Amino acid sequence: MGEVRRYDLIGPNLEHAANIDARRPKPVGLTVDQVESTGRRQEAREPVPVTAWVPHRVVYDEAQLIDAEAIAWTEGAVLIRWTPPHTTSPSHLWVYAAAVRRR
Repeated sequence: MGEVRRYDLIGPNLEHAANIDARRPKPVGLTVDQVESTGRRQEAREPVPVTAWVPHRVVYDEAQLIDAEAIAWTEGAVLIRWTPPHTTSPSHLWVYAAAVRRR
């Protein structure tokens, strides 16, 4: 008689997708405590065009230069907004002020 075999077609695909997602760079910003220690927050009346070095974590941290807008800041940190490639929604991240320059 023939033997019934079941093949797991979904499991390997999910594992492969998870591995690809794990290797996708993720931006790493300052913690709340780090931002609070940099001074009082000020809001921008209009977003300020900037470039910023933003750390990204893959297996290790790597800074990438991105075009963004500064929307708030303290004496030592800046809240930036940008839309990452291949996405439609903006990302927000606090970075140290020394990592940001006006465009």
